[in-house]
Amino acid sequence: MTPRMLGVYLVVFVSLSLFHWTSACPKYCECFDLEKDEYSVSCHGPNITAIPRDIPKNTTYMDISFTPITMLRRGDFVDIPKLQELNVWWNLNLTMVEVGTFDNLPTLTSLGLYNNSFTKLPPGLFDKLTHLTRFDAHNSRLETIPRGLFTDHPSLKEISLFYNNIAHLEAGAFSGIPHLKELILAENELTSLDKSVFVGSPKLTSLNVDGNFITSIEKDVFSETPHFQNLNLNENKIHTIEAGAFSPLRHLQSVSLSSNELTNIEGIFQDLLELETITLDGNQVSKINETTFVNLPGLTSLSMNYNNIKEVVDHAFKDLDGLLTLSLENNEIEEINLVGLSSLMTLYLESNKLKYFPANLLYASQIQTLSLEDNPIQEPLENGQFLALFRLSRLYLSNITCLKLAGTLNPKALCGSDALDEVWLSYNGLSTLPSTIFECTPVVSTLWLQNNNLTELSPRLFHGLTELTWLDLSYNRLSRLNPDIFTGLDKLRILDLTGNNFTNMAHVAPTLASLPILASHNLDKNPFVYLGPGSFPVPMKHATALDVSGGHIHVVEEGTFTAATFPNLTRLLIYDGNPLHFVPADILVGLHNLTAFIADNDPFHCDCQMKGFATWLGEQTKPPFVYLFYASPPSLKGKNLNDVPVANLTCHCQHEEAPSIDTSGSDTSVHEGQTAMLKCKISGCPEAEFFWTTPTGAMLAVGSGFPRMEVLDSGTLVVTEAREEDTGVYTCTAVNYRGKARKEIALQVLVNDP
Repeated sequence: MTPRMLGVYLVVFVSLSLFHWTSACPKYCECFDLEKDEYSVSCHGPNITAIPRDIPKNTTYMDISFTPITMLRRGDFVDIPKLQELNVWWNLNLTMVEVGTFDNLPTLTSLGLYNNSFTKLPPGLFDKLTHLTRFDAHNSRLETIPRGLFTDHPSLKEISLFYNNIAHLEAGAFSGIPHLKELILAENELTSLDKSVFVGSPKLTSLNVDGNFITSIEKDVFSETPHFQNLNLNENKIHTIEAGAFSPLRHLQSVSLSSNELTNIEGIFQDLLELETITLDGNQVSKINETTFVNLPGLTSLSMNYNNIKEVVDHAFKDLDGLLTLSLENNEIEEINLVGLSSLMTLYLESNKLKYFPANLLYASQIQTLSLEDNPIQEPLENGQFLALFRLSRLYLSNITCLKLAGTLNPKALCGSDALDEVWLSYNGLSTLPSTIFECTPVVSTLWLQNNNLTELSPRLFHGLTELTWLDLSYNRLSRLNPDIFTGLDKLRILDLTGNNFTNMAHVAPTLASLPILASHNLDKNPFVYLGPGSFPVPMKHATALDVSGGHIHVVEEGTFTAATFPNLTRLLIYDGNPLHFVPADILVGLHNLTAFIADNDPFHCDCQMKGFATWLGEQTKPPFVYLFYASPPSLKGKNLNDVPVANLTCHCQHEEAPSIDTSGSDTSVHEGQTAMLKCKISGCPEAEFFWTTPTGAMLAVGSGFPRMEVLDSGTLVVTEAREEDTGVYTCTAVNYRGKARKEIALQVLVNDP
């Protein structure tokens, strides 16, 4: 027995040993016999029109749900002397609860009346529940909380009333509750808070009024709740908080005011000695002064993302020497001074208007994470730019103006940052990288270089990065990789080469084959046009998945995928718009570990060229999952491969034959700047797929979009504005399921006289 199956059996055994059905159970209810002769009872369904009787007397847990019950009455719950937890929930017709309903449940500690439809609960409802510690009536359409419902309750600790329609709290609604610790009023319709609501509840430490319509916080609103530790006021309409409003909250640890309309926060955050976290995201604050945050020795986290901050005055953070995280993303800050932030470990300044790198880094030398992404910094990236941050491990430098202007990096820019572990250099328009740029960062494990303009990489660029596990080179302009570029990267698990300019698999596959633990090969959205026996000259021993979807593959030739080339392949992905019309009969033969071949959204023809593969697939006793649909003829569009009988896979050929090629009439010599026409007239039936190979090894087909070279539907390759480097041998290749033809044309581009 496997460990997994053993675990399943153990779970079932334990479950059965803990819960036993009991026969003494009301109709439409389920009763479970718990330990110590206690019962759990669940009653639910449309047949229950009243609270069931004959509940086992030893029931300690009960829930009633999804019933048409309209009212809870005095006497509904009797003879259940040990009930501790009761939940009446998701009864959408329940609109009224009568006083005295729960009077016979003296041992109840937890009561849930949530997801019902009553608009009010009467005062005195809980008077006899002297042991009740938790009450939950969220999402029940309550409109008001009267005095006397919770007032002076001796044992309540938690009250949850979120997602209601509460617009009014009567004076004293939550007063005189000596043990109340947490009150949740989020997602209601409150427009204000009044101190009279909480009078005499001295242990209240957590208040959540997120998602209401509160517009202002007056100075004395918290004067009766000095023990607040957590205050959540997010997503209101607060535009004003009177200075000193939080002053009575000497034990306040966290205050969250995100998504309000605050423009001025002066005099609000001062002398709160235990305050640890301030969250002000999504307001309209425009300036941080020296007096904005004063005498907050315990503050460790300050977040003011998505404001309109234009200015952070020098020494604005001089009193925040305990701050660990500062987040000021998506503002309009042009420059920032880090004086006073001696303990800061994380600084987020993404999407501002910074013109310069942060000043006085020495005063914030403990920074480990620095995000400067999406800023118009024009100050050049100098040698050892972040040398002062000796603990820096995560550096975000994507979409930085100075890098976009330079198109490259200072070779010594990262020197002195020996602890760097993760580096983001994306969206910088980088066209080159110095071969020594990463020599100073030997412990980098994650490197993001996507969405640049890199056309080639130095063979030694990544040498020495022995800890690298994740490398993203997607959406650059790479067309080939040096086979030795990843030498020594034995820990590289994820390499993303999506969206580059690879046209010839042989220009990249040998490089990937050298990586010992790289399992997934992400080569999708590259303009490959052909896969054949020569595409993988080195066995891909470690590959378990190959993704070449979203490309321009016209031809997959016989013998491409073999047991020797891909001994461990489990998933082959060639879907999403590759212009494939057929695949060879042996495409999956020998791939004994393959579990899935995904080729949907490719324009396969339902004809004789698919017959070999369909026949092979039908002969397999345990075939892989094949996801492939026909696009033509119109009568069979959308049909799954397996839904068309093999006998119907025919071609309209008078005589089937392998393709032949005629290149007569091609230009063999042109002057610089002229246009060369290399012709490839193809015959044979069924119609063959074709592509061209250039002297550099690039492979082109119709729609490849290669610079200055275009393949026409007629088979002709047009070379415009010919250059001397275009001189060489061009090869036209045509393939159908009957065979293959190749012909070469030698083109000479004559250099014009000076």
